[in-house]
Amino acid sequence: MFKCYLFKVFFFILNLSLFLLLDWITKSWVSSFFRNSFNKQLIPGFLDLVFVENTGIAFGLFAGNNGFWEYFTLLLILIGFIFFRKKIFTNIFHMLVSSLIFAGALGNWIDRVIHGHVIDFIDAHILEYHWPAFNLADAYLTIGFVCILLESALSSKRTFKKTT
Repeated sequence: MFKCYLFKVFFFILNLSLFLLLDWITKSWVSSFFRNSFNKQLIPGFLDLVFVENTGIAFGLFAGNNGFWEYFTLLLILIGFIFFRKKIFTNIFHMLVSSLIFAGALGNWIDRVIHGHVIDFIDAHILEYHWPAFNLADAYLTIGFVCILLESALSSKRTFKKTT
């Protein structure tokens, strides 16, 4: 299906762009309408919309030092692309998962550069036990890395069965 290299690149960039656009639209929507201590219950006891300006990295760790995180994140994105560029285009699964991961990293990096912080707005919780607020870019990264781990585990399991 994906024999032509240029088509593979187009497919990857299209998905990356769509994921980035969706991340940007949701963050813009939340920023425009829900600033100033906003909290909207979506699913009682489980899911709320909130507005959080996160100056840290994942889960608000290491708040502040935005200049450092901007450069560090960009460096990781570039290293990741250089290191995985051949694997990205091997099949549709890798193209989709890679576009999720790079869209997540770029979405949060763009936020840091433009706003000086990342806009988080999804508050998942079980009753009063809250997970740190996150956004679609964070979800993209998580889903992408979970897919890679699952593929790696399944692939090594298949390899182990073949050798025994």
